[in-house]
Amino acid sequence: MSVGVTEIEAIRDSAAAQLQSLLAASAPTITVNGTEVPWTPFLSALENTLDWCDRKLQEYQPFEVRSRGKS
Repeated sequence: MSVGVTEIEAIRDSAAAQLQSLLAASAPTITVNGTEVPWTPFLSALENTLDWCDRKLQEYQPFEVRSRGKS
């Protein structure tokens, strides 16, 4: 299944919003389904998601290949 630019941008926007809200919280833990957990692993996962989205979006950007032929 191929993921398009629109989907990647939506994933990135969602991850960025979650990251911003996580960093705005003053406590080093979050509550997930009633359980308090450290947010460091979640922060790392969000950063990895943002990196993946950025790499994928770069693949959709036009690019130029410069080459010189030899004859």
